[in-house]
Amino acid sequence: MTAISLTASKSALAVSLYSLTDLGNLTGEAYSYATDINNSGEIAINTLSGSFFYSNGSLQKISPLPGDTQLGVTGINNLGQVVGNSIGKTDSDNNVFIYSGGTTRNTGLKGIPYAINDSGEVVGGTTGGGIFPKLAFPFGAAFLYNNGTTTIINSNLNENYVAYGINNLSQVVGIFGSSGRAFLSDNGIITNLGTFPGDRYSQANDINDSGQVVGSSALTGVSDSRAFLYSSSTGLQDLGRLRPTDLFSTSLGINNLGQVVGFSGTNNNFFAADGNGLRTFLYSDNTLYDLNDLIAPGSDAGFTLTAASAINNNGQIVGRGAVNGELHAFLLTPISSVSVAEPTSGIPILSFGAVVILFATFKRKTHSSNAAIEQTS
Repeated sequence: MTAISLTASKSALAVSLYSLTDLGNLTGEAYSYATDINNSGEIAINTLSGSFFYSNGSLQKISPLPGDTQLGVTGINNLGQVVGNSIGKTDSDNNVFIYSGGTTRNTGLKGIPYAINDSGEVVGGTTGGGIFPKLAFPFGAAFLYNNGTTTIINSNLNENYVAYGINNLSQVVGIFGSSGRAFLSDNGIITNLGTFPGDRYSQANDINDSGQVVGSSALTGVSDSRAFLYSSSTGLQDLGRLRPTDLFSTSLGINNLGQVVGFSGTNNNFFAADGNGLRTFLYSDNTLYDLNDLIAPGSDAGFTLTAASAINNNGQIVGRGAVNGELHAFLLTPISSVSVAEPTSGIPILSFGAVVILFATFKRKTHSSNAAIEQTS
């Protein structure tokens, strides 16, 4: 098993082995991707033909809104509410919905949602439409939707914003500005998280209930990014890359224990069915692990885990992996704890840094005031 130490070397570290569940076999499709998981092990899954809600070993297909033709799901909370966008006749006709108990409900908002917390607050990005006149926002706006009320997070409507994560304290993270900077919004105050020294771009992807933020920082974009972990006490910490030959890494999910998941690799073709040099990672106890090395013997089923998108507070991890020339959603469940010898040398953690741009749809820029715009549908 391989592990790259990010701090002073220790003799051994207790980590889990994982059993692997091939969720793609349940969907019966050649392509599937698990986007999020809650603490009950319920999972949101996308495929080429539709989206699914996974619970207790079974799948339930989620229907698009009436009149729409396709949909995608992005997040799930601990109440089993799934958020996504239902698409109409054009790709720009994105209708934000919340799925719960077998019902898909239209929020009335046009945009792309990315996360939902346990209060049912949804965050994402919008260019207008729906309850917002399209011409009102020549630039993209980050939104927070809650029970019929939508708040625009931007402090400047002349800059692009999108929100990718929200915790149960209503703290929001994402990207803003024309050049791209990670931000943290807390009670209307927006903090620019910056970048690693010498970088130009950053993006924040997720935040836990302790206010720890994950994402990536880069000079030019995804192809040269480095995963980061941020807290108010430490600033941006460089989590490094799995292998010396890797060209980029990014962190996508974090749980309340501070465990981080993401991917690292040599090629940014994220949908290649052969894995294409991508590997999933787990950052835990100051150490970066290749999750492919932590699958229990006999449980891998020929998988190469290529991207991990989320981790719950029980340590379960979801994402996608390459198997038999296809890309399948997977679920990893901890089954044991083992002692893994650490290497003699480590990669030092940097106390600066930031995030890379994974989603090119919405990009944002800096601002000065703290204005919030609310409109009720």
